[in-house]
Amino acid sequence: MRLSIEWLRDFVNVSASAEEIAEKFSLSGNNIEEMISPFNVSGKIVAGKVIEVQKHPNADRLIVCKVDIGNEIKTIVTGDLSVKEGDIVPLALEGARLGDLVITPRKMRGILSEGMMCSLEELGLEEKSDSVYRFKEKLEPGTDIISYLKLDDKVLDVEITPNRPDCLSVIGLAREVSALFDVDLKMPKGTFEIDGDCDVSVEIESEGCWRYTARVVKGVKVEPSPLWLQRRLIAAGIRPINNVVDITNYVLLETGHPVHAFDLNLLSSKKIVVRDARKGEKILLLDGKEYELTGDEVLITDGERPLALAGIMGGEESGVNENTTDVLLEVAMFDPVRIRKTAKNHGIMSESSYRFERGVDPNDSEYVINRLSELLYKLAGGISTNIVDVYPKRIEPRVINYPKDLTVKVIGEDIDENVQKKILERLGFKVEDIDEKSWKITVPTFRYFDVERPIDIVEEISRIYGNDMLEGEPFRILVGGTGRTKKQKLRYKLKEHMISEGFSEAITLTFVSEAIVDRWNFVNEKVKIKNPINEEMDVVRPTLIYGLLGSLSYNYKRQNRDVKLFEIGKVFKGTSENPVDIEKIAAVAVGRINKYDYTDYRTFTFYNFKGIIDNLSSILRVKFEYKKADIPGFVPTRTAKVILNGKEIGFVGMVDPEIADKFYDVKDEIYVFELSTEDLYENYKEVPSYRESVVYPSVRRDVSFLVPKSFKMGTIIDELFEYNYVEEAGVSDIYTGKGIPEGFTSVTVYCVFRSNEKTLSEDEINEIWTSIKKKLTEKYPIKLRFEEV
Repeated sequence: MRLSIEWLRDFVNVSASAEEIAEKFSLSGNNIEEMISPFNVSGKIVAGKVIEVQKHPNADRLIVCKVDIGNEIKTIVTGDLSVKEGDIVPLALEGARLGDLVITPRKMRGILSEGMMCSLEELGLEEKSDSVYRFKEKLEPGTDIISYLKLDDKVLDVEITPNRPDCLSVIGLAREVSALFDVDLKMPKGTFEIDGDCDVSVEIESEGCWRYTARVVKGVKVEPSPLWLQRRLIAAGIRPINNVVDITNYVLLETGHPVHAFDLNLLSSKKIVVRDARKGEKILLLDGKEYELTGDEVLITDGERPLALAGIMGGEESGVNENTTDVLLEVAMFDPVRIRKTAKNHGIMSESSYRFERGVDPNDSEYVINRLSELLYKLAGGISTNIVDVYPKRIEPRVINYPKDLTVKVIGEDIDENVQKKILERLGFKVEDIDEKSWKITVPTFRYFDVERPIDIVEEISRIYGNDMLEGEPFRILVGGTGRTKKQKLRYKLKEHMISEGFSEAITLTFVSEAIVDRWNFVNEKVKIKNPINEEMDVVRPTLIYGLLGSLSYNYKRQNRDVKLFEIGKVFKGTSENPVDIEKIAAVAVGRINKYDYTDYRTFTFYNFKGIIDNLSSILRVKFEYKKADIPGFVPTRTAKVILNGKEIGFVGMVDPEIADKFYDVKDEIYVFELSTEDLYENYKEVPSYRESVVYPSVRRDVSFLVPKSFKMGTIIDELFEYNYVEEAGVSDIYTGKGIPEGFTSVTVYCVFRSNEKTLSEDEINEIWTSIKKKLTEKYPIKLRFEEV
């Protein structure tokens, strides 16, 4: 938002310099990107009265003028042959700068010209000029033109945050200055003529339009705008067109509420119908482009044809032109989400859409349309009718009950109550006493999309009072504090474990793109954000995996092929109205297990990645079970649900190579797991179960089976514990290679036998072991790899 300091002073009588205003803005939350001199002129530029005009003796296309500048007469040679005696012109004298041009006396065909008569183009007030500018008003020769035309104006380029649409206006920023400098805000109260009722009806058939206010202004005369109006628009970065269009742009910048003017005589009926667009419908807009609509847009129509794309841009066929005499004024309020989607879908960014998508004041329509009428009356001679106001979705001011002691509790500064109240009232809030301890604060509707809770009121008070005024105090920790909570301790233990396994902690964004979720929604959850910052952040993450895989992919594509990342954070499920957040731990890995050991060529497999979870279970003293899982986008034979006490708490698996390649550009095997930390915290055993030391020795036996690749070995491992004296059982080796039949894998299983009552004999162990092998090979489709003699 470009703010002219000269324009600002219409609303606040503040003596501070542009630099002082900029500093205050920056300290209050409105960052100033730069300070601009929009007209780039300096030096001595004065009003000169032409007192004599003669032909140039040596050139047919030049004239020689004698110009009175008050205290002396200057000789000026010019190529504008229309200059005549009595004209008052802007005259740039020696040393003056006009953009990149520095004025110096110079001879033109033998006659010394002591300066240069200026056009509006040279003064920065017009794109293209055909002649020297003549002042219509009487000016004393020698008048400083830079001061007279206010060409020394400073413009602040203010960075407005998305939550402050009220500051996208001169009045909004003037309100900030009013509070910052404790001066009154002056609102213009002009007069204009009203003659009769508006003969145009308004019908709203779309939920995307919350309010529509209209008025007819008759008898306007379309012509160039006065210089002061053109100057302010140029300072704000807008090109002047004609007085009617310029007034609509001027009121938009002044109030922050986009407006539009239709040529009434180009409407096919005396009716405005606001409706949803039809799919395939087309409209030609003021940018000269024709757009095909999708059906999600809101249209302004005359009941038959589209007149404008609501909240974004007017139509070419109903716009104001040099022949316009009667105009229909529109001041409306549209659904911010609908406007943002439409603008993004069609790639249109306008001053109107920029404001509507952030939310304008729905209750200033009458003030805005009256301001339009006032300026049209003064500058175009238009006579207004009464207004038509249709307001189906009324927005009432929000009321907040505010405890008076909340300010000091939050910011630690005991600000006088009268100071707090005055700050809020300067900002447009209405403050009333409920009792000695609390206020009833009515939030103005221009802050409807921003201020919702008492803590927001604290922010308003503190930023205007000045955070630099708050006394700093060292952070204090009470001796004997409780330290970390149980959850914090366990979270820290989880992090320590993952780091000890060689993983790096990642912190990824809570927001993800809906496109990413839709292309691979393996958790079948999606919570959309109602008003996202941009299309890359329109869904809150349903899983940590998306962010971790994005980071893994980023590293992998930059030649870091051995990546191990983990994250502990919140994921979201439910609906946009009732989202539920759940803390989870997730990890992803690709490449070598130990990239720093050049003798270790092992890469991650399902079993050693699962081993990380098993190690985690031993640290937390819980027992995990694994069950077959069929999760979209994961390899079925290398994916399992993780079960704790009969409840599914997550999964571990290998990403489908096609998805890894297509979506993440990774050619190697990627393994991931994600577990609910809440269940881990709940089942964590702080003290391990007591177990007596066993005094009798154990004996281990190993056997290799040829197992079909689709067979689940977990079934056999679980069954081994059912046999006598089996204390421990598991897989000690997996081999696929030379000597192994196609479709099979060699899996070596071990058992540890021990008795708590005696030393087991060799014969007892052999008898049990032989029985185990026989029953397993008979019961399951497996066979011994090596025949026993």
